Amino acid sequence: MVRRTMKQIALALFTAVILTGAAAPAQAGCVPWKSAGALISKNSLISGGAIYGIVQAKTGGKVISASLCQNGSRFVYKVVVLGKKGDVRKLNVDARTGRF
Repeated sequence: MVRRTMKQIALALFTAVILTGAAAPAQAGCVPWKSAGALISKNSLISGGAIYGIVQAKTGGKVISASLCQNGSRFVYKVVVLGKKGDVRKLNVDARTGRF
């Protein structure tokens, strides 16, 4: 049982790393949330840390990556979440409201 659980966790982490690596550089108009401080302040957006808290509270999962993307006047956090059972979800979270 423990061995099976460890295999599931390892597979989920491997999948998350692949998804994170593949998705991050391909997004035009996106910056990692750690580099988005000026953009967040200038546009009165919800901070990356607050978004992490909102997403983790609502999903019960762990945020493994996030970037802030701009499309015209709209700002969205693209977040990858690792669920408790090893599932990986990609979410778009409105940077002004925190809704997804």
